[in-house]
Amino acid sequence: MRGHPKNSKAERVGRWLGRAYRGLMRQEQRLRLWQVKLGVPATGARVFAWGLRFSVIVLLLSFSLVLAMIVFGLWVIGRGVARSDLSYRTPEVEWRDGYSGFGLYTRDGFRIDPYVSEDD
Repeated sequence: MRGHPKNSKAERVGRWLGRAYRGLMRQEQRLRLWQVKLGVPATGARVFAWGLRFSVIVLLLSFSLVLAMIVFGLWVIGRGVARSDLSYRTPEVEWRDGYSGFGLYTRDGFRIDPYVSEDD
């Protein structure tokens, strides 16, 4: 039996995300302190940081929405192609005696072979 349990993948991912979040918060704090050092009021620096955070969230949401629309459009096109019959079928024809004499007729009764009528 080992002395310490092995971390699961979910725990490792959670720890990685936590470290990334803490790093971003440190960078935001450095940005606010830099702005205060330049003479911006602390409240203004905080509002700027929140505005920057909000714009990043909006940008990520818009990107994910566009990506979802592209994936959905490709899915709809794929479903349409899968359900359609794109094979070219010639009309079923047969040689028979019809209204215009013996010839090549479709199921609808139209003669499709070239012929010379007796009226010509």
